[in-house]
Amino acid sequence: MSGRWKPSPETRGRNSPMTSTCLKSQVVDLKAEGYWEELMDTTRPDIKVKDWFAARPDCGSKYQLSVQLLSSAHAPLGTFQPDPATIQQKSDAKWREVSHTFSNYPPGVRYIWFQHGGVDTHYWAGWYGPRVTNSSITIGPPRCPDAPEAPSAEP
Repeated sequence: MSGRWKPSPETRGRNSPMTSTCLKSQVVDLKAEGYWEELMDTTRPDIKVKDWFAARPDCGSKYQLSVQLLSSAHAPLGTFQPDPATIQQKSDAKWREVSHTFSNYPPGVRYIWFQHGGVDTHYWAGWYGPRVTNSSITIGPPRCPDAPEAPSAEP
């Protein structure tokens, strides 16, 4: 997913984008990435989306994520949009993971739209909002319903 990020239209052109919500989005063309229509319509492999975010230790922030599975006409066929996460000022600044797996979605998925970003909670001049990294979309075989759960690595 690297190299094709662009500012979202609702953030572009603002006079003070650093003191308002800043979002980045990307549309992934599944056919261009090697996933043919028959595969997506009959096998419907699981689609796992993952993102990591953190706040600065000196400034709180709000993080948001929205992912949509889109048809060839860009109509939404599935959506994952968790509630925005607010991290308070003077937090531990730990990296937090958010993930979701789309399974059993309807046929016709041709694109995936991924948008993330946020804003700092003090609206300081400059960029103090959430840090984001290691965004990913993984497409794999659907989990077999009779397969046992993978063993946990924790004791």
